[in-house]
Amino acid sequence: MAIRYRRNINCLGSDALHDLREALAQMFTLPASDEHSFAALAGLHGSPGNYCRHGAPGFLTWHRAYMHAFERALRCIDSSITLPFWDWSSGPTTGVPAACASPTYVNRSGATVPNPLFAGPLPGGGFTARRADIATTTFGDIATAAQGALATSLDFNSFQSALNGPHGSVHVRTGGQMGSVAFAGYDPLFYLHHCNVDRLWARWQASHPVGLPAAEAGFLLDPFRLPYSTTLRPGSDFATTDPLGYRYANFCFVLPPILVWELATIDFSRHRVLDEARSARLVLRSTAMPKLSAELRVFIDDPDANEATPVADNPNLAGTIGLFGMAAHSHAKGTPAPAAAAVAAPHGHGGDGSAAAGEERFELELEIAPALRRLAAKTGMAALKIVAVDSDGRAMSPEHFDLQAIELLVD
Repeated sequence: MAIRYRRNINCLGSDALHDLREALAQMFTLPASDEHSFAALAGLHGSPGNYCRHGAPGFLTWHRAYMHAFERALRCIDSSITLPFWDWSSGPTTGVPAACASPTYVNRSGATVPNPLFAGPLPGGGFTARRADIATTTFGDIATAAQGALATSLDFNSFQSALNGPHGSVHVRTGGQMGSVAFAGYDPLFYLHHCNVDRLWARWQASHPVGLPAAEAGFLLDPFRLPYSTTLRPGSDFATTDPLGYRYANFCFVLPPILVWELATIDFSRHRVLDEARSARLVLRSTAMPKLSAELRVFIDDPDANEATPVADNPNLAGTIGLFGMAAHSHAKGTPAPAAAAVAAPHGHGGDGSAAAGEERFELELEIAPALRRLAAKTGMAALKIVAVDSDGRAMSPEHFDLQAIELLVD
């Protein structure tokens, strides 16, 4: 099973944010009789379903099952989506995430439309709201309580109890429908909030690898059933995230727009990333497959790296990423690479006028955690440089690549 990563909503690129909003807006339009509709799913938590669990057993397992069901509904619309989280728990924050704060947004077409992350449709009509001063409402003290739960809880029961309080405080302090069990699920922010609660549990589990207590493992999570069955799923089905197909990127570092051959500096000094991370993935995203094949070599703390820098046994090499070009044939050996104008085709069209070369959005990843621990542990800083070479090892121009985003995801 492929593992997907749930990320901080503040780390989503513009395409990912558009995807999320469009899928959520489509969920709004589905009839309540559709199990994947927003109305049906929102109604499970409080009114009219009243299935939610806020005590023991079941608080953490039931809400993990709920977030899994909601994410699956989003993915039925767009399989690229993972549910993001609102990180109110890592330090002092004010207000809700920017993506959720405005009633409108500018869509891909440039039109101003309602923002489905701002408010959700209520049963009987109307939309959810939050407290009037939410933009200046602070959550720093709640974050301190959540961090205390992570640091001091030695067993599952104590952790669940300790986290339940900060979780409830976020609901109350956000206000509006979020402040009542009956209608909290109708505010889209609810799912980002509980995704973060689930993330905190996953973080606690990483440092406390023990199974669920018997009462939690055997508790039946109504109304979540086994596929094609009337049998309710037990808490043990939601004990860990990997079997469910996801993990959390606990930290993200969105690098400023850089081209290959440029130097970018990443500052880890404010986070315990290098101590806590089990994975650090450099992610490259583009809206078009490259025309030419290339190898991207990722160097850390080697600002002078170029196409002649050795790859074998080089401690500064974090790894390489191969780009398999869409061109019908490569240029002849010993001749100059094609001019940039010949390969920088518009989105949706190949350089030969075809549509095949530009329509497929893609992303590539490289695990660089070992190199970061080795090279950045002392200073908390890392200088990143991406060098591009062709199949003959010759330098390739930045214009050959249409990289919309370069991001470092850490979990």
